[in-house]
Amino acid sequence: MNKNKVFGGLLVFVLIVSFTITNFIGPNNYRKVIIDGDGSGLYAYLPALIVYKSVDFTPVFEFEKSRRAPDYMGHYFHAHDGILINKFTTGTALLQLPFFLLAYILSMIFGLEADGYNVLFQYAIACSTLIWAFIGMLYFTRFAALYKVKNHMAWLFIITAFIATNLFYYTLVAPAASHVYSFSLISVFLFYIKKNFMAYDRRALYISSLLFAFIILVRPVNILILLATPFLAASAGNFTNLIKEKLRTGDIFIVVLVFIMGISPQLIINYLQTGHLIFYGYEHEGFYFTRPEILNFLISYRKGWFVYTPFMLLLIPGMIKLYKRSSFEFYSFLGFFIILLYFFSSWWNWFYGDSFGMRPMIDYYSLFFLIIVLFITKIQKKWLWISVIVFTGFSISLNLIQTIQYAKGIIHPDSMNKEAYWKVFIKSSDTYAGIIAAGDESYYGKLDEKPLFETFNDVESSYINWSNPEKSDKESYSGAYASPLDRIKIYSPSYTYKIPEKLISRNNLYVIFDAMIMQNEANAAGDALFIVDISGRDGKTIFYKKFKVKKLPDEVTYEWKKEHIGFKLPEITQEMEKIKFYIWNVAGATFMVDDLSIQIYEYH
Repeated sequence: MNKNKVFGGLLVFVLIVSFTITNFIGPNNYRKVIIDGDGSGLYAYLPALIVYKSVDFTPVFEFEKSRRAPDYMGHYFHAHDGILINKFTTGTALLQLPFFLLAYILSMIFGLEADGYNVLFQYAIACSTLIWAFIGMLYFTRFAALYKVKNHMAWLFIITAFIATNLFYYTLVAPAASHVYSFSLISVFLFYIKKNFMAYDRRALYISSLLFAFIILVRPVNILILLATPFLAASAGNFTNLIKEKLRTGDIFIVVLVFIMGISPQLIINYLQTGHLIFYGYEHEGFYFTRPEILNFLISYRKGWFVYTPFMLLLIPGMIKLYKRSSFEFYSFLGFFIILLYFFSSWWNWFYGDSFGMRPMIDYYSLFFLIIVLFITKIQKKWLWISVIVFTGFSISLNLIQTIQYAKGIIHPDSMNKEAYWKVFIKSSDTYAGIIAAGDESYYGKLDEKPLFETFNDVESSYINWSNPEKSDKESYSGAYASPLDRIKIYSPSYTYKIPEKLISRNNLYVIFDAMIMQNEANAAGDALFIVDISGRDGKTIFYKKFKVKKLPDEVTYEWKKEHIGFKLPEITQEMEKIKFYIWNVAGATFMVDDLSIQIYEYH
């Protein structure tokens, strides 16, 4: 018990110190915005229901829009029967509720606007995640104890694993995301299920059923954790005996009832919003089950799990040791692991958008950590111990450096590749922030073979709806002329596309914008931007987005290179009138532009 208090205290110390550094000292210094990204959508239930007292998310969307850049589209909200619904489920918000209510009460006491987004709410969510992370790690030690892992070993391991993996990032840097909440619930679930397999326990069974419901409420795809239960049973006999016992005693009916009660918040919300108890909110999103990206998921420079969280490579010797321990446990775990990889890598956006490493795997870390700790506790050879310690030290160092890099914008959130990875490898200086540009935006579906619109400007003549460019006959990619950009001429030829009536309400439009670029100076186009600007009938900008022309800075001069960007347009509304496309020479350096091409496609 004393050792538990000591190591529990050590974990609390690590969490508090890390929290303080992340929020008040680290790369972002004092943070004013913590509820961000997908976390905004997960959290949105609380301001919608409590502040605005509505199941229509329109007020939340409008509030979010008012504090965001003009390219904000609120991708987690969808129109349905005249209201906006939230594609995310209620689970994360329910787990954040006590902390939200505390911030709400304190806001009223201190005279702050209780809008759900002031600084108290931001830090309430940060604290919520911190506490849930502690609960998840605490229950990991209890779960490991059921496998006869000594308490001090379990505590030391979980503290180490926390610092060595992206669980650290999602606990401290991006705490509004769902993954720490899933990690915690699954940790507790594994403990109670394993306990039930060891000795039939109705209380543990009912708790497990409720936890399973909440696991699904937080992230529906995590229903897959049920496939890990044969591994927890340790033998086919144990697994079938538990099923038989539930059927014999009639406990199965109570289990189902508890589960339905657990998921009822989502059923109620669904019914109030759509008239249906079950509703699929992920409009225009789904799985590509015929082409999973398993290798990219595991080892790509873009987001590879083992590249950005190398500590998890210890699963390999862990699984070898597991096979020696029990062939049933090995094959049941392996089957579960393969199915997990297949599902996650089949998602249309297999790299999961803006994220550090492979975030969906975090939810299952307690199970993966168990496999690793069972291997580590059985190490007897000195050289192997030293190897594991050295590798763990490397993993911790790399994880902390890459966490800082990601927080500073040195590692791009979704567009890393081999060249970019090694360009910024272990670089943490602010001079590297933002040097890696975004790649093409992803979309769910397939582009039509032919564009519904296309235009081309080779700078040789005047073209309809294109601005008249400056011309130079000194250098050109094709024909006699190209358009020079410098500190005076900062805009390329621009194209203005008048939106036709037939595109109103379309939300499946994709633009491909190409241009040939030649730099007269080293990295002259390094700060240049592709621009899309959608304006309304009053001439005011409704939507504005920018993309770097150069994916990586380079010093290549007097050589023509094709630069390219592909991106989604927002849903076209009645208020939108024109779309303007151009290149902006932000820094005023000298480079040439030729052969600009714009194509607009539909995807289905």
